[in-house]
Amino acid sequence: MDLTQLAVTAIKIVSILVVLYVFEMTKAVASTLQGDDLPKRNGMLTPNIFKYFEPIGFLLTFFYGYGWGKPAPVGSRNYKDKKAGTLITFLSPIVLSVLLAVVLNIAAGVMENMIKGDTVSVMVLMYLRLFLVFVSQYFLRIAVFNLIPIPPMCGYDIIKCFLSPNAAFQYGQNAPLIQMGFLFLWFFGLITPVLDTVTTAVSSVLLG
Repeated sequence: MDLTQLAVTAIKIVSILVVLYVFEMTKAVASTLQGDDLPKRNGMLTPNIFKYFEPIGFLLTFFYGYGWGKPAPVGSRNYKDKKAGTLITFLSPIVLSVLLAVVLNIAAGVMENMIKGDTVSVMVLMYLRLFLVFVSQYFLRIAVFNLIPIPPMCGYDIIKCFLSPNAAFQYGQNAPLIQMGFLFLWFFGLITPVLDTVTTAVSSVLLG
C-alpha cells in the first residue's frame, strides 16, 4: 500500500468514526433534552469519539458501507409524551444526518473549485475535500440504513410508535428472529444491493 492509498484509508476510517459518533451522540442529546438521564449516567455525553465505537458495526461500515456505532442508552420514562419523545429521539439523528450530508456535499463541491495546481496546500485541500465527500456519503448511508425497522437501527423504535401496544409487544418479541433473518440475508449479499439502490436514489435527489 503506497502513501496515497494509506492516506485515503486513514481518511475513510476517521470519516466513519465521526459519522457513527455524531449519529449516536445526536440520539443521546435529543433524549437528554427531554429529561432522560440514561445517557449522562452512562457517560455517553462526551467528546470522546471512541465512546460510541462498536467493532462489528465499524467493520461492516468500512467493508460494506453500512453499519452502526455503539447504541446510546436512552429511555422514555421521563419523557412528557412517550410517543412523541421517542419519535424525536430516533428521528433526530436520521434528519440531522441527511442535512449534514447535503451541506457537506455542497462544501466539497465548493472546495473542488478551489483546487488548482500541485502545491502542498493544494494536496491538503484535496484530502480535506475527500474527507468531506466520505463524511457526506456515510451520513446518507447511515440515515438510509437506520430506517430499517429492526434493532439496533432507529427504524425499530420509530415503527413501534405507530403500532398498537399489543402489536408493538409482539413485534418486540419477534425482533430477534427478524434480526437473525436480516443478518442471514446480509451475509449472503442480498441486503447491500438493495441498500445501495435506495441510497443512490436518495443521493441523486438530494446531492445531485
